[in-house]
Amino acid sequence: MRPLHFLLSVALMSLLCAAPSQAQTNAPSLQMPVACTLGKTCWLVNYPDADTSPDVARDYQCGPLTYEGHDGSDFAIRDLVAMETGVPVLAAADGKVLRLRDGSEDRLPSKEEIETLLREKKACGNGMVIEHAGGWQTLYCHMKQGSFKVKEGQQVKAGTPLGLVGHSGAAEFPHLHFTVMKQGKIYDPFNAQIMGQSACKAQTASLWNTPIPYEPVSLYAAGFKSAVPDLDGLRIDANAPATLRHGEARILTFWAIIYGAASGDKITLEILNPAGETIVARDISQNATRARQFYYIGKDFAQDPGGTLAPVGTYTGVITLSRREADGKTLIRTRDATIDVQ
Repeated sequence: MRPLHFLLSVALMSLLCAAPSQAQTNAPSLQMPVACTLGKTCWLVNYPDADTSPDVARDYQCGPLTYEGHDGSDFAIRDLVAMETGVPVLAAADGKVLRLRDGSEDRLPSKEEIETLLREKKACGNGMVIEHAGGWQTLYCHMKQGSFKVKEGQQVKAGTPLGLVGHSGAAEFPHLHFTVMKQGKIYDPFNAQIMGQSACKAQTASLWNTPIPYEPVSLYAAGFKSAVPDLDGLRIDANAPATLRHGEARILTFWAIIYGAASGDKITLEILNPAGETIVARDISQNATRARQFYYIGKDFAQDPGGTLAPVGTYTGVITLSRREADGKTLIRTRDATIDVQ
């Protein structure tokens, strides 16, 4: 089954795009289409699929950050609180707003609603197409309802605010889906080639005016709770408290969320007490490649002899991910979080 943010490229282009102007040879120089800091306030979680083989999906670096037939770049933000605060979508290059559509709610759709969105050619949700010189076009999907700051026919400069990142259409989480097109063909901006027409890692050029670093996996959020963490709640707000009252610390849990977990990844979670000693640990072997993965570990202090609450002090949670790469090297990523029990 494809992820919820699956996009029917042909259907969307027939709905949103007018016939391109006569081609010139020069491609646009693209800037980041979201006003955020990669790795801190946003994450590039899916790339265009660089492999046309059936049932095989690989990004331009031969990595797993894509899915079969995915035709764009997905810039995800942390949670719904960040979406409500407002993360601007920006024009990637000079051009003219060719088509736009607003009016879709920002929410996680059901399976049945996904099928309806696909059938009605509304998987993009709230979105727009900007036409650039030489017949190039850029498509912006899943924008926040009612946030548009431009109109059809309006000329825009690179960096012009277009609206806000949203959760509309067939979107699993709040993000911007960004696609580059020319004369009905989808282009991968990371290698400046028609999607799927060059081997992965055969990168000879880029359409980005400033290189966007490739990050194969992101441990994008982590923190502590005094109860079993709720993933639905973390989708809303992935902030974590810095302190916890001693009287509330019978249970201490450490949670983490990953963008880009790949099948075969080895993941370890542990909680260290104020003395730096590991008091609980969990080893996990990732059984499937997923755009977003959630794990947690916990300690119930009431089960300790004579103990009912976590002793006062600073506790540290650590998640470590290791991945054996195709070249034989081992990729390691780690993240920690702390909480003061007072």
